[in-house]
Amino acid sequence: MNRSAETLLIIIFWIIVGVYIVDCTIDAIANLELIGASMFAFKPSFTVSNLVRDDRRYGESDRIRNYGGLHTPAYRVLNHVSKALLDSGLYSACTTMNSRGQHKFIGYKSLFSVLISYGYSAVTIGARTIFAVDEWTRTIYHIDASGRLAVTDYHQDYDVTDVIAQVSEAIEVLKDCYVAPATEPVNETRWILKRVIKDRPYHGAIKGPTVSVQAKLLRGSKNLVKWKVEWMDADNPSRTRIESGVWHKAYKVEIEGAESWLPHSILGEIYSSPWAGSRLANPVATIDVPEWWFQKNVLVIRPA
Repeated sequence: MNRSAETLLIIIFWIIVGVYIVDCTIDAIANLELIGASMFAFKPSFTVSNLVRDDRRYGESDRIRNYGGLHTPAYRVLNHVSKALLDSGLYSACTTMNSRGQHKFIGYKSLFSVLISYGYSAVTIGARTIFAVDEWTRTIYHIDASGRLAVTDYHQDYDVTDVIAQVSEAIEVLKDCYVAPATEPVNETRWILKRVIKDRPYHGAIKGPTVSVQAKLLRGSKNLVKWKVEWMDADNPSRTRIESGVWHKAYKVEIEGAESWLPHSILGEIYSSPWAGSRLANPVATIDVPEWWFQKNVLVIRPA
């Protein structure tokens, strides 16, 4: 065989090898894309804070009926967190805020927090906001434990089981690492009754199940209950203090759109008006009422 024929055969061989390599490469890339698509069906989300508007829509001057219902899912998380911290003895270690029942916050440093503020609510774990309700669009944003993002139109029955589970894990971390600061014992003043200026009626605790409600004060009854007593230091009788209180015997309130008279005597061991100190004409307060009273005076007559 002459040299030109050998050269031609070598060229044809390398062309075939090149075509084979290219074909194998294309198949490998296609397989990798298929494997990648099956392994990563979704892109894990880190936080929802960038999905919610930074400016708040409502404030203290807005009517609660405009935004009050938006708090329901976050309230379930807040109630669970509060109970878990109380049961573990860590409630006092956390930062808590409560302003007129419509702005509530509980959290421990940068570990976790639950916030409810005039229609807006958010739950954070570390630097991640895993749950938020945007009061502008009335949208729920939620990142579950696996990193999946759910975007849902707001409804009060939204399942917050996953949110509670994630916060509970953070509380377990707090249990393991928290060390209470050492405090010096403080000698508390032993106050003893010196005299009764106006006797205070005794109100026992509410019997039976209760319901926590947002009650707007419309007006109070004309009949008032006033009490005043004087206490003195058992170790220093010249040191005294006056304790007093006043409340209406009943209040005309609006709860969930229903108006009714609420007797003060069924509120339990409260010896002053729940709305005391507010400068608003019709202040709102979070109070506990007996379940039977709520069913009879709110559920039955509230607007559909």
